Amino acid sequence: MEKRRIYFWTGLLALFFALALYANFGSFEDASWTKLWVLIGMIFSASVGLSFIFNPKQFWLNVCRYFSGILFIFSGFVKADDPLGSKYKFIDYFEAWGIDDIFAPTALVLGIILSTVELLVGLALLFKVFPKLSSLGALLFMVGFTPITLYLALQQNISGKELVHDCGCFGDALILTNWQTFVKNVFILIPVVVTFVFRNKFENTITKNKSLALVGVFTVIIVGLSVYALRHLPPIDFRPYSIGTTLVCEKCGAEIAKANEMVYQYADFKNLQTGEHKEFDIVNNYPDYTIWEYNPDVPVREVREKIGQESDTLSNPNEYVVESMMFLNGSDDATCDVITDTSYVLLAIHYDINQSNPKHQENVNSLYGWAKEKGYAFYGITSSLDDAIQYYRDLTKTEYPFLSADDILLKTMVRSNPGVMLLKNGTIINKWSHNDIPDVKEMEQICK
Repeated sequence: MEKRRIYFWTGLLALFFALALYANFGSFEDASWTKLWVLIGMIFSASVGLSFIFNPKQFWLNVCRYFSGILFIFSGFVKADDPLGSKYKFIDYFEAWGIDDIFAPTALVLGIILSTVELLVGLALLFKVFPKLSSLGALLFMVGFTPITLYLALQQNISGKELVHDCGCFGDALILTNWQTFVKNVFILIPVVVTFVFRNKFENTITKNKSLALVGVFTVIIVGLSVYALRHLPPIDFRPYSIGTTLVCEKCGAEIAKANEMVYQYADFKNLQTGEHKEFDIVNNYPDYTIWEYNPDVPVREVREKIGQESDTLSNPNEYVVESMMFLNGSDDATCDVITDTSYVLLAIHYDINQSNPKHQENVNSLYGWAKEKGYAFYGITSSLDDAIQYYRDLTKTEYPFLSADDILLKTMVRSNPGVMLLKNGTIINKWSHNDIPDVKEMEQICK
């Protein structure tokens, strides 16, 4: 009994350590080795904890099984949570191999199938449901994808050209370089192979019929999650443009600082009537030249002072640094106009206006009319050309001005075409898919 208690508390400690790593996971920079090892350490700690608590007799075998299961659950979930992201990644692969004309239309379906199978394999391993089949599925995944990641890494070294940026293994939750992806796959192969080799030591925890029913329930839930994300937005947003994030730009910060400074230039003047010498601020309060004469022998003294308080910002430590020229108004950079506006800013994002769903455009147009009355800035943002924009305007009676931006950026900002985003002081207050665009009354409540 005492030994069992030690196992339990050791396992609990390992789980708490995994939670501590998870709590700090977002503080590490993407595409860094540190973040990759933190992820692996987090999953390993959780696996050790679960094995100590539930299966201490076959400790290392169960650590390998839990590790494989948790990793596949994580990988599958971030894809199921964001099926459009999986679609875009499949298209990246198809374009890299020159087969996008044939296979691009299948990208969304393939993405949903991949996430569903990954999650099912992970859940089955975790709960020992069809362990022999699920361990084989995990092995086939790793044997299939590891050579592909090695090819991408070697190809990039040899040609200097990156065919695919980030494998998409963990969606936007963790961005990896091609070499990091390959190393990660080699490391993961170890517990997956061990689980497969010793698969006969794991027995089903429930009967075959109950196992089939459980797999059916899991499948419905996973596919339902993807359908929900397609109709609305991903329930958990792993991208840098999630709600609550503040967009900052070094150039915009410098401009704000300059705008919030008062410049004084003090020069020496002589009173023509009394001969008295006195300093005057020649920028803001130049003296009467009929009474005071400028003295060129005394250098001008410049003083800069900050004025007023910082603008009303939403207190948030989550900042994402964006580049200048993020949004363009013709050839002019309009980025600072968008992210430094101290009032509310509405963005109607059409990453490809030729494919924008016009069904709910009337709602967007109503919001534009309301924003115009309130004095709030409202921009459409698209990567499409002027002719396509004009055609869409004529078709939908759209009047708001358009800025241009890269289509990858816009697809990352909101997984909807169109989608609406609300900002204030560069902080993302909320965003909606075209199926959930609020009406004027709802927006009034949000922008109180």
